[in-house]
Amino acid sequence: MCEEHLVQVHSIDINIQHAKLTSIKEALGQICWLEVPVRDVPRAKAWYMELFGWEFLPEPQKAIGDCVKSMHFFNKGKTLHGAFMEHDEEYHAINNNPDKPGALPVLPTLCVLDCEETLAKANAIGGTSKTVM
Repeated sequence: MCEEHLVQVHSIDINIQHAKLTSIKEALGQICWLEVPVRDVPRAKAWYMELFGWEFLPEPQKAIGDCVKSMHFFNKGKTLHGAFMEHDEEYHAINNNPDKPGALPVLPTLCVLDCEETLAKANAIGGTSKTVM
């Protein structure tokens, strides 16, 4: 099942030299990891390199489960890191769709010191949260 493999994505040892941050204080509140689902990796790489100057590791990570064919790691400077998640059409998602639980949306990860404290604060100021995995 694809959802089980998405959890594994986050436990992969991602090339540590690209994941070091200059300081925790600088990174707090910033997007520190970004997963972008793509179907045409060369096109996506060229576009993001030209527009934002993203850099890519030369070799992709092998397939993960049924939904991700390969992962192509990128970074921009010392604080933004992520991966293009190459997938087939059946896993394409524009937004959250309960009928397609294995679909791959864009997945940003923000740097915080304490997840529970941050969620409590978000809820206190009008946000909502729910566990999806």
